[in-house]
Amino acid sequence: MTTFHPFPRLPYELRIQIWKLTVEPRTVEIRVGGFYKDLGPKTKDKPEGEPADRQYVQYLVTPTPVPGPLQTCREARNLGLYQRSMSGLSDLTGDEKQYVWLNLDIDLICFRGGSLEKFNQVAPSVKRLKLESKSEFRHFVNVEEVHVICKNGMREWHGSTADNWWPCSQENLIFIDPRDGLILNGVQMEAKFDAMGRPVIDPLDPTYWGPPIPPIQYE
Repeated sequence: MTTFHPFPRLPYELRIQIWKLTVEPRTVEIRVGGFYKDLGPKTKDKPEGEPADRQYVQYLVTPTPVPGPLQTCREARNLGLYQRSMSGLSDLTGDEKQYVWLNLDIDLICFRGGSLEKFNQVAPSVKRLKLESKSEFRHFVNVEEVHVICKNGMREWHGSTADNWWPCSQENLIFIDPRDGLILNGVQMEAKFDAMGRPVIDPLDPTYWGPPIPPIQYE
């Protein structure tokens, strides 16, 4: 991209509008990592020279880069286009305050690494959520949209929208089949597989009970 050198000389109001136009929805992956930290010197009386004490340190991990405008200049950083988020996790044990830059109104948050329960303290701030399995949403009270990655196909989710554990409407449940790229909302997904039908079992059908048993021959 060519650098626009006269940009700093533009009127302040125009520069602000340009910075706002740089904000786009992102998919942000977040997980909690950890490692054991030695709290004391290694001692000879410990097996194999193990440290006297160890602490399990947890920290936030995200492969998603910091938004470009925040790396550009102080003016862009001061506009509040993104917020320091996820710092409310009390399980984090690092020495420094940890956070992830997010625009919670438009960013799609994907929590990795198991259950969502470890993120309960920050759950009320999440509006758009991405997941790969059924999860406990009790604390995600403000979620407006959920994207579901159907790793084993979309059909295994047929009938799931009737469950009361979803925090948003069926229209805002987005099911994605990564194998063929099919994307349907909850209403469309249920209609698709309802139309395909399910096998009907009739107990009055002789074949339901298997092949007939041959009569016993007595001599």
